[in-house]
Amino acid sequence: MMSAGTAGPVEVLVNARHLAGTHTGIEVYMARLIEALALTGQVRLMALSWEPLGLELPGVEERLPARRPTLRPGSMAATLWKLWFDQWRCLGGRPDHSVLFHGMDGFLPYSLRSADRSVVTVHDLGWHVHPDLYDRRVRLMYEALFPWVRRRADRFIAVSRYTADDLVRSMGVKASKIEVIYHGLDPAFTAPLLARQPAAPASPYLLAMGGISPARKNTRRLIEAFSRWRSRGGFRTAVELHLTGVSLERFFLQNGAPVPPGVSLLGYVDKAELPNLYAGATAFLYPGIYEGFGLPIIEAMACGTPVVTSTTGAAPEIAGGGAILVDPFDVDSIIAGIEQVTVPEEAGRLRALGHERTRLFNWSSAAAQTVDVYRQVRP
Repeated sequence: MMSAGTAGPVEVLVNARHLAGTHTGIEVYMARLIEALALTGQVRLMALSWEPLGLELPGVEERLPARRPTLRPGSMAATLWKLWFDQWRCLGGRPDHSVLFHGMDGFLPYSLRSADRSVVTVHDLGWHVHPDLYDRRVRLMYEALFPWVRRRADRFIAVSRYTADDLVRSMGVKASKIEVIYHGLDPAFTAPLLARQPAAPASPYLLAMGGISPARKNTRRLIEAFSRWRSRGGFRTAVELHLTGVSLERFFLQNGAPVPPGVSLLGYVDKAELPNLYAGATAFLYPGIYEGFGLPIIEAMACGTPVVTSTTGAAPEIAGGGAILVDPFDVDSIIAGIEQVTVPEEAGRLRALGHERTRLFNWSSAAAQTVDVYRQVRP
């Protein structure tokens, strides 16, 4: 790693240990942004982790300050070890001079020195705005750690204007310290996909994501809306609802509740399977309660799939007029959205609007903007 200074590549440290596990929203952001930053040639990045990540990228060095011990997932010991690594041990192997740390997961280590500089990406403030949608342990973690982030960060990257506004109105962060930088799109979801359309499914289906939080993704209202819409008969009786995510399986199995007719639980879907899953769907339904960005909205649009999403959070901003918007708290509104999106003429209109909208989301652009932020705060 080069010494600090004002010329040449910017030296950046990132706690990248998330990339050693399952990739969902934050992990996708980290992986794609690190790749895009490496391709700029303007960053030398040290990726700190507790497991080897296999990042063979120019200008990216992996460093393992500590190996993760074998602990039972979810146990108190595992939680405490993770907090110790994130807040203290991850910076154990940093250079002697002052550093620039990017908290891509929304957090900053307590072990930053006074001379160090920091940038933090804030993905959303749902834990503060809608605490009822979050597990108590998650809320307590954010409530304990985010005040330090708010005090210590030199600059904030918000993934949407909505999230930036939340930082100002809910956390008192000065607007001058915030830069809005949108996510990009993985190339797997863009033009090359359209040349290899998937085979027609046995039954037409609507696609939705349960994720790890059925409450936040509003899945129970969505299932009710789908069931009521399907009961209207006609072509609707042949349409299925395919739901990704593992949380719903736990809900149905643990509570002994029957899965409603026409609903299929797909569990965790690997990234390689997602483009064809999107492209084969009649529509993508994403009526979540709160999103700081909503990456699946633009993934579905890029795959040529018409989208129904929410009037709340950042969803309208990201959809940009290219989706049907529904009130996520009103089942009748969700039903109306499903009815509208399954009209062929409307679906065609939305496909065209969505394809145009996705041109705005580009990882190269996101990386260039992020490097600009680094240069403004580098030690």
